[in-house]
Amino acid sequence: MRIVESGNMDRNKHLNRSLVLNTIHKYGPISKAKVAEKLELTFATIGNITSELTKTEAIRISGYGDSNGGRKPALYEINWDNFYVIAVDIGVTKVTAAIVNLKAEIFSRQHIVITNSQDSMTVIEKVYKAIDELLDQMEIPSSKIFGIGVSAPGPIDEDEGKILSPPNLQETADIKIKQLLEDRYNLITVLEKDANAAALAEQWFGSIQMKENILYILADQGIGGGIIIGTRIYRGFKNGAGELGHVSIDVDGPRCNCGNFGCLEAMASGIAIIKRVEQEIRRGVSSTLSDLYLQEENNLTLEVIIEHAERGDKLAATVLDEAGRYLGIGVANAINFFAPSKVIFGGQMIDLHPEIVKVAEEIAKSRSFSSFADNITYTKSSFGYQSTLIGAASIIQQKLFDAPQNTIIQR
Repeated sequence: MRIVESGNMDRNKHLNRSLVLNTIHKYGPISKAKVAEKLELTFATIGNITSELTKTEAIRISGYGDSNGGRKPALYEINWDNFYVIAVDIGVTKVTAAIVNLKAEIFSRQHIVITNSQDSMTVIEKVYKAIDELLDQMEIPSSKIFGIGVSAPGPIDEDEGKILSPPNLQETADIKIKQLLEDRYNLITVLEKDANAAALAEQWFGSIQMKENILYILADQGIGGGIIIGTRIYRGFKNGAGELGHVSIDVDGPRCNCGNFGCLEAMASGIAIIKRVEQEIRRGVSSTLSDLYLQEENNLTLEVIIEHAERGDKLAATVLDEAGRYLGIGVANAINFFAPSKVIFGGQMIDLHPEIVKVAEEIAKSRSFSSFADNITYTKSSFGYQSTLIGAASIIQQKLFDAPQNTIIQR
């Protein structure tokens, strides 16, 4: 589709600038003529924009292409060494902050544990601590840091940059994190739901093609879903779309932290797996995990349960298999309703126990109604346990590329 070069000139200029920057990011090194061809803009328009972006050091000449009889064309690419973001991932058990460049390369990171009962620090204080320690140790000039991206459990208010009431992390309820971080660090801050952020990471740095409609399944301590339609996150009313973890799977199932019963999250999440193993041990089921649990309840973590399953513990293996089957039912429900072209599984559970993807895929395929379901692609995240951290970098990166006039061009 050709971009109109008349009408609201400021708006068109901003839009064209963003399109050129995104095209160079995706296809660079690339010549001005190729950019003009892909965007169906005039060579003069591309020339003006690339000249402006070169002066601001947003892009650079990385070499020269083959000549067609005249001078060799300059090839442009993003000035990768000139832009970094702070990525903050707020999880159920820890806060992670990292310095990330526009290639999704992590230069340094800090972890702060959330679940330490002896610690009186609030979650926001731990976010501050993680960022402060990053900045203190940073060798990159502060002028090259262009924003902060925050990934957090939903629900969130994206417009206000506010975490609302995550069922598994009530300590963060009603935190206006965007304003707090902008006031403290004087950097543009963008908040996004963790599953949406992880889905964006796949779009920016993973295997998603531009026209694919994506369902991202974040299987971690909780379970979340992110939906991408036509390269954009689908948010629904009040950012409520994608809450796959709170789709009811069993009308008589256990109570979920959200207050409902039989939610997918209460049946198949990391928290649910731990609770189920504990329950079976208390019932007297034999397991190599029993002694660990009886010594100290907190010894049972998702990592430990998966480790024992891989060693042949029947209880651990059975509970993980059940979780995979429930996850597959949840995915089948989403497929029947949304009809994505690709389903991506990510999060700690997937990273630690990839076998669960095979179980979930098998169930989803067998329970999906539509005839096109056999053509849906199932895959693991490109980023494993780092999916939400890279996602946090992706959300601020999208801001930079969508609105360069307010970030890269005029800072």
